[in-house]
Order: sequence, then structure tokens, then C-alpha cells
Amino acid sequence: MKPFTIARALADERLLGAALGDLSSWQTWLCALRAAFGLDTDIATFHKIAGDRSLPTRRVRELWILAGRRSGKSRMAGAIGLYLALFQKHKLAAGEIGHVPILAASQDQARTVFSYVRGFVEASAVLRREVIAVRSSKHASEIEFKNGIVIGVHPASFRTIRGRTILGCVFDEVSYWRDEDSANPDLEVYRAVLPALIASGGMLVSISTPYRRLGLMHSKHRDFYGVADPQVLVAQADTATLNPLIDRAEIEAAYAADPPLSGQTGHPGIAGMT
Repeated sequence: MKPFTIARALADERLLGAALGDLSSWQTWLCALRAAFGLDTDIATFHKIAGDRSLPTRRVRELWILAGRRSGKSRMAGAIGLYLALFQKHKLAAGEIGHVPILAASQDQARTVFSYVRGFVEASAVLRREVIAVRSSKHASEIEFKNGIVIGVHPASFRTIRGRTILGCVFDEVSYWRDEDSANPDLEVYRAVLPALIASGGMLVSISTPYRRLGLMHSKHRDFYGVADPQVLVAQADTATLNPLIDRAEIEAAYAADPPLSGQTGHPGIAGMT
């Protein structure tokens, strides 16, 4: 498809905007995304969520967003995955299949994210025309498009990454990834996907609620939040900032139903984030 900026693709009611709807409640998300793709954005909001660093002058290689619960993380993960698959320039050899995987914390979470991906496609007549096939199995769900790219949603595993042409990748709730075969599944998957993204010039986007002072998300926040690195942007915001329409009582009920364990939170500026 024709390249569009992420801001235009999300706003256009013929494209991703058909399902996203009114953007007034998504302005903080849009600020982070505009910055990550090297676009001008509201500087006051940017400093609020990204610290005292300069705006990136071009698209970053990695975007890490620490977000509160019920802030639209999985819905946005689906939208970003589709943007990376359909609205970026990609170079594929004849017969080569490109992949944009969205990796989730569990099979149930993968199904939730895929429902958003499919919802974005079905809401847009333009996007529906780009679909070749929709496939679902016990382990993964995917949509194949006419441009030779497959967007797939499945539980995180470094085994599903290796050997593929990866043009972009989204980590959903990376702070909660678990794998009985690996002590550090987030790091294993990151190490597996990064060389493929460097080869393709693809982008990694990671969105998660913070969990504890361990793991990849914590280390990225520690090392890059507020740092003007040209390749990595880290942003953070609580639920009300990212989703101003949500009822505060709903946030508190969700938090009470699943309170943090001792030592779970602790990222500067987001302790107790809901």
C-alpha cells in the first residue's frame, strides 16, 4: 500500500481510523508514536512522558512504552503491527514472505490482540481488499496480505522468530512473559529478533504494564528513559493520561482484583501505576 505517516494512518477513517474512531482520547499515544517515527509532536506532552530528552529527528529502532492498566495497550499493539506491515516501505525478494509478529504473554492474550488486529482490518474496506487469507490455529493467528507480508499474533517464543524475514515486531505485555524453558524469555526473544530487524531496517515496539525491577522492560527504562539516544525511545504514562475516558472506579476495581506483589513496581515515576 501507499506509505502514510502513522499519524495519518491512525486518523484516516478509511484506514486504521475506521476502527480507532475519535482520536481525542488517544492524543498521548499519538504523541509517543509521532515522536518515535521522527514526526513533530507536542513538546510539553513529549517531555511529560519521555523525560528531559530531545525529540528524535528520525524514526527510532526501538520504542518502549510503559503504560498503565486499561490504557488501550493491546488495541494499540494491533494498530501499530498493522501500520508496520502495511504502511512502511519494505524490500522483499521475489517469492519472499515478510513477517510482522506481535508477541503476547499468553495464548489468551494473543487471541485478544488478534481480535483487535482483525477488527481494524474488517472495519476498513481499503484494508479488507489487501487480505489474501486469514488463518488461525491452536498456536497462532495470522493475516496474509497482498504485499507479501504476514502479520501473526502468538505467544512469545524465540523459536517462532528465528529464520524469518522480520520487517517489524511488537512485544505486548513483555513484562509478564513466562516460558518454562527459559529463565529470561524476554531477553531470549529480543536477542532472536534484533538481528533480523537490523537486517531489514525494521522497528521494534514494546508496550507493557510495568511489573517489577527485573527484566528487559525495566533495563530499557533504567538505561534509556530521558536519554537522547537516536535509536531508542522510552516513554511512560499512567492509565488516566493514556486513556482519559476511563472511569477511575474501573481502574481501582481492576487494581484491587490484581494487586502488585511485593517489589513488583518501582520504575521511577510509575510506582503504583494502574
